[in-house]
Amino acid sequence: MGRHAVAAGLFIALGCTAARAGGFVQDQAHYEQAVRDKTSAPYFVLVTVVNDAAKTSWTGCTLPEFVEGALDIEQGAANDDADMARDAQTMLQAKDHTFHLSNPKALAEIRMDAYAPSDLERARAYLRARGTAFLLSSDWTKIDAANALNRTALACAIIEKGLAARMADGNGETFAEP
Repeated sequence: MGRHAVAAGLFIALGCTAARAGGFVQDQAHYEQAVRDKTSAPYFVLVTVVNDAAKTSWTGCTLPEFVEGALDIEQGAANDDADMARDAQTMLQAKDHTFHLSNPKALAEIRMDAYAPSDLERARAYLRARGTAFLLSSDWTKIDAANALNRTALACAIIEKGLAARMADGNGETFAEP
């Protein structure tokens, strides 16, 4: 068994809790879609990151490429095509969407500071008041208005509604797909 397979196995074996934001777990189909997509309009994932050095954890939304980059940094690997494929496999095998890291640079790569809990609460309240149908439409005026919120927090609130959250190519706005 190669060192990458052993490392991937360790990451999976160490995972102990499902990725939750307010008790919600991203469904596996949307999670896998996000990990497999390699376009310039990426999907968001809901993950749990355990900081093994500080014995803390964070659950929230980020882009799969940030998790893959963190895995490379944690393992001291180059960020080449082979490593990217291995990282995607590691993410797909992590059925609980949990990743254990201890390297401060790897932890920073996740971008856990992209939004505050209050940003997520505002995004949840916005969707409670307006629903999600507009996010699935081509009514960009309403989608633009929603993007006045923190876009990563909005993505998390969308995922909590059971939809896929995606970053638009070009303008970086967050929108939803079924």
